[in-house]
Amino acid sequence: MVPMRSLGQDSWKIAAALMGRHIGGAVNYVAVSEALGVSPSVLAAGLAADNVIYAVYLQHYTGMNEPEAGNKPPILLTAAALAVPFASCKSGIFLTKYFGIHGGSLPAITAVVVILANSILKQFSCLAPAGETMAMILMQCIFYSGGNIWNVINTAPSIFMFVLIQIVVHLAVILGLGKLFRIDLKLLLIASNANVGGPTTACGMAKAKGWSSLVVPGDSCWHILVMRLQLS
Repeated sequence: MVPMRSLGQDSWKIAAALMGRHIGGAVNYVAVSEALGVSPSVLAAGLAADNVIYAVYLQHYTGMNEPEAGNKPPILLTAAALAVPFASCKSGIFLTKYFGIHGGSLPAITAVVVILANSILKQFSCLAPAGETMAMILMQCIFYSGGNIWNVINTAPSIFMFVLIQIVVHLAVILGLGKLFRIDLKLLLIASNANVGGPTTACGMAKAKGWSSLVVPGDSCWHILVMRLQLS
C-alpha cells in the first residue's frame, strides 16, 4: 500500500519497528530497531515522522474530553513535586554506584520511589495537584518535539504515509468498537494513548485530565501490550 522500496532492506525493518512503536511506545521502537539492525539514518527518520504524526494525534485526543476542574497548586507544592523525583533519581543512582551495580539505576530509582510512596503516602498525596499541572505542561512539550523533519523528507517521505495509515486504522478500530460496545470514552482515550504513545504519555494524559483513577490502569495496559509483543 505504501511504497518503501527506496529504503532497500530497511523497508520491512522500519515497518516492523513502527509496528512495535504503536504497540507499546518508543522503547519498543528502539528495541526492535536494534534487534533488526535498522540503519541510523532510517531509524532517526522513522522516529521523527512518528513524533510529528503522534503530536497531531495527541493534540486531537486531548481535546476530545474536557479536563475535570481542579484547584491551582501553590508554588511550594510545585517545587516539592519537582524536588522529590529529582532526589529519588539521585538517590537511586548513588546506590547503584555505591554497591557497584552496573545498569541498575532504573530499578534502584523505582525501588526508592515505591518505598517512599508507601511509607509516607499521606505526605505525597498532597503533591498530586502539582503533579497534574506539570503533566499538562510536559504534554504540551510533546507537541513541539517533532524531530528533524528534513531528515525524513530527504530519507523517505513514504514513512510519513506509513505512520499515518497505522494511526488512522488504530483510531478507526478502537473508536468504532468502543462506540459499538458503548465503552466509556475516557477508557478508550487512555488505552489508545498507552498503545500509541506508551505509559508516560498515557499516565500524563490521565493526570492532565484529572482522571486519577485511570493512571494505574493506563500503565498496566502498556505492560500487558509489551508482554504480548515479547511473547509474539
